[in-house]
This record gives sequence, structure tokens and C-alpha cells, in this order.
Amino acid sequence: MSGALILRRALALLLFTAALALTVHLIIDLNRVKALKTDLGEINHVRYGLLDADQWLGRIAAVLERRINGFELTESNRPQIKQAVERVLNTLLVEVERSLRRHNLDSGGSVVDQLKGLVQQGLQDLLIDFDRLRAKVPEYAQRVVEELSKPEAKREIKAQLLAFMQNTAAAGFAKTDRSRLAALMAAHGCADLAACNQSLEAQVAAARRPILQQVLGVFALVGVLFGLCLAPRARAAAGAPPPGFDQFRLVLLTGATLILLAGGLLTPMIEIDARIAGLTIELLGEPVTFTNQVLYFQSKSIFDVASILMRTGTADLILVAVLIVVFSVVFPALKVLATWLYCFDYRGLRRAPAVRFFALRSGKWSMADVLVIAIFMSYIGFSGLVGSELSALRQASTAVEVLTTNGTSLVPGFYLFLGFVLASLGLSSILADRLGEGHAT
Repeated sequence: MSGALILRRALALLLFTAALALTVHLIIDLNRVKALKTDLGEINHVRYGLLDADQWLGRIAAVLERRINGFELTESNRPQIKQAVERVLNTLLVEVERSLRRHNLDSGGSVVDQLKGLVQQGLQDLLIDFDRLRAKVPEYAQRVVEELSKPEAKREIKAQLLAFMQNTAAAGFAKTDRSRLAALMAAHGCADLAACNQSLEAQVAAARRPILQQVLGVFALVGVLFGLCLAPRARAAAGAPPPGFDQFRLVLLTGATLILLAGGLLTPMIEIDARIAGLTIELLGEPVTFTNQVLYFQSKSIFDVASILMRTGTADLILVAVLIVVFSVVFPALKVLATWLYCFDYRGLRRAPAVRFFALRSGKWSMADVLVIAIFMSYIGFSGLVGSELSALRQASTAVEVLTTNGTSLVPGFYLFLGFVLASLGLSSILADRLGEGHAT
């Protein structure tokens, strides 16, 4: 074995080892970022904001408090306020008089009951002069207006309104379970939601550039390895395999292809992120705003999807999970390995039916991995769904303003899997040329 060949093999082995180590590091980093993004989505979930009655209560209470504190009687608004109080008092007197008269005159069907009702009505007319009370309404209204301007009256009104809202919320809405949110905040050492958001977003942003560099590094290392192993070279001896097809190099190329497969399978392929970036409702002339409300977030790899489908326990979804694993993992990996075994007749396995099938007859299944990619690509249609569904809410009232954000995107796992598809197709084509007579048999 020449020195140039030894150096070439050493360089190829070094490239393979670097690609393997970098892929392992990339898998760890991508899954760490996936966990951070999942926690970030949970912290900002709509159940803890827009769908939480306590959050509405706090925002409405703040609006009412500002309106009550800002309420001041002036020479310009005093007449309007007094007129409003007078209308309320006049309405109250009319209702009281009508209620008493109805009670007295409808006191029963017997003569005695009717006579008793007439007597009660007469005494009421004698003792209570409603016309005189109505004449006093402006005076009473003036006193009410003066009482409203006192600080203690404002405090009492505020306390009564807040108590009413709290009782209504407690009676009409179920309490939101915030135990999971509290556990996440404790795990990340956050004092409040704002601090958690800032910390997690900073960690995700800091990891974005290194992950991109690692992905490009893996592709570069695998590409250089393929180029080095497939570069023409002189045959070592008569009867040796064609240039670039010795067993050592084929092991490295097969391993590099499987490295890309592992990276694609063990890391997220797609992120589905639907959130309401901002929702504003006008209340008493002031905005009530909710921001960054996550409706749905999922970051899933192929194995994650298969695991979820398996846990459902239903036969049809379990079948889908099995098909996903078979077509995206088993067939691609076995085809590459079986082709290699057939090519070099490792331990006489060329005659094994399974090896012959995957090496020679599994071409009809070669598009199965691409089919899996197509299935994942179909999820891209989710983008924009939330915006179209919430457009009706935006059109329902001019007091409601909704801004939606749909962050559905492909992530590095997809590109690693796509790299595997391309590398395996290329390697299979090269090995197919090496098989020669094997195809004919």
C-alpha cells in the first residue's frame, strides 16, 4: 500500500469522524433548542392569557380604576351628570309607585282582600306624596353629585365594582390550572413571565447561528468525503474493484449516508407555530391588549410523530406510524446496507433472499422516503389558517383588532434528511454500476 493511499485513507477517516462528531453535537443542540422553544410556547400559551378569566379581570380592573380615579366633576360635565342622576331617580320613583299600587290592588280575589288592598292604597296615598318626591328629585340629584366628588365615594365605587367582577368571574369561569406554568418558571429560575420570555428567547437566538454553522459543516464534511472517496485513482492491482470502490471507502460512504439519516430522524423536521401577535379590544375608550398568545406550537421529528401516533392506541393511526417508520427509516437504511453487502459479497450474504431483495428489487420503494418528505411539506399549508379563521373576529367589530402570526417552517432535521435522500440515491447509483452482472441475474 503506497504512502499516498495511506494518507488518502487517513484523511477520509478523519473527515468521517469529524462528520460523525459534529452530527452528534448538532443533534444534542437541536433537541435542546426544541425543548427551549416548547417551553417558550407553553409559557406564552393562550390558556394563560387570552383564555384566562383572571387575566381579563386584571386588565378590566385596571381600566375601571383609571376611569374612576380620573373621574372629576367640573363645571362643564356637572349638568350632564346631574341630568343623568335625575333620570335614574325619576325612573326609580315611577317603578316604586307602580310596584306598590300593583301589590295593593292585586291583593286577592275575595271581597275582603280587595277591601284590604283599597285601604292600604288609600293610606299609601295619604302618607306618601310621590308628586312631592318627584319635585325634590333635582335637589336629591345635586346631593348625589356632590357625594360622587368625594374621595371616599370613589374608593367605595371602585371596591364594589372590583368585588362584583371577582364574584362574577369566580361563578362563571373555571380556574385556570397554572401548575405547569409555575413548574416551568421554577425550572428556568424565572421570577415572572417577562423574565422567562427574555431569557428563553435570548438562549434560542444565541443557538441559531452555531446550529446553522454546524449544519453547513456536516454537509461540507460529507461532501468532501464523497469527493475524496470517488475521485479517480490508479488500481492497486489486477482484478481490483473499479476506482473509488474499495471496501474501506464504501464503508465510509455508507456510514456518512447513515449519519445524515440519523441527523434527519433524531432532530425536528418541522415547526408549526400559530400565535396571536396582538389582540386589542376597546373598553370604555381604553385598549385592553393581549400580546404573543400562542395558539399552537409543535416541533416534531419523524420519530416524535410516530411515537404520538402509536400512543393514540387506535388501529388506523398505529398503521400510519408503522408506515412512516418503515418507509422513512427501515427501507432507506436497509437498501444502502444490502447494496453494500451484495456488492462485496460480505460473508457470502449475496445469496441471502433479504439481501437480494433490498439490493436488486427494492427500487420500486425508492421514492418512499421522498413521499415522507411530501407528507411533511403538506403541513406548510397550515400557515395562514389562523389568520383566515380569525378574520371574522376582526370584521365583527371595529373595537377589535387582531394581528396573527404563523411561524410554520422547515428546520434543520428536514435538510439533513433531504441530504440523506440525495446521498443515498447517489450512492445507490454508484453501487448499481458496480453490481454489473448482479442486475442481470
